[in-house]
Amino acid sequence: EGDYVGSTGISYSQADSFWKRDGKLMQYSNKHQEAVYYLYGEYGYSYYYNLIAATGWNYRDDGARVDSSIDDIKIGVRGRLNVFRNGRTWQVTAILPTRKGDLLGSRPGGGKSGLEAGIFYRLLPDPYERPFTDTAQGIWGLGLGITLRSGGTGSELWAYGKWEKKVINPSWQAGFKLSTISSFAGAESGSVDIYGPNDSYQYHQITSEFLLKYQLNRTTAINTGYSRDLIGRNINRNDGVQIGISTSWKQ
Repeated sequence: EGDYVGSTGISYSQADSFWKRDGKLMQYSNKHQEAVYYLYGEYGYSYYYNLIAATGWNYRDDGARVDSSIDDIKIGVRGRLNVFRNGRTWQVTAILPTRKGDLLGSRPGGGKSGLEAGIFYRLLPDPYERPFTDTAQGIWGLGLGITLRSGGTGSELWAYGKWEKKVINPSWQAGFKLSTISSFAGAESGSVDIYGPNDSYQYHQITSEFLLKYQLNRTTAINTGYSRDLIGRNINRNDGVQIGISTSWKQ
């Protein structure tokens, strides 16, 4: 309660191929690139609720066109699933569009209002029995949620599993995350998919991510990551890197 958390950083991803509707991988004639500068803030309103906000600046280049814009603004609240277990939470977020449409048509649902809801559940170790202790097996958790967007495109189910553990010394933490998304809105119609994902906006994807965090002091940390899309349908295959800094302070 009364604590602030802020983070900022940049990410970069590129795609030289995409999965067609039948799941076959096809090469692009031009490399697709995306760079994002992101901002995130969180405020501990009470013991039970945190207020959160996020946005950023998005730049995209598909080899033929270049575009940039302020990213969608997200404002929401996070609460506890259990009073005694810090690692188990729910979250609801409103998505406020900042532009009329998507940049270069590469992100389904871009430029449309929406609502996102999900839960995070820490599995091992039990956060009630050992709330602040790092164990030999590390910390295991999973998340599950839904994103709804107006207009019938860009709505999706998502889930992820995550593992993290202190390595080398207490200042270093390594992690691995496996996530999946699956859209459920939009008709199976639209343009042919020989040049890129078609405009039906039905898509599926599984992504792996390796994470590394270095704690500078008790309140500030540097975060890095590398991600790679493993399996997909009607969506780009991306490789990406990110680096950022996060800090916390009291009112």
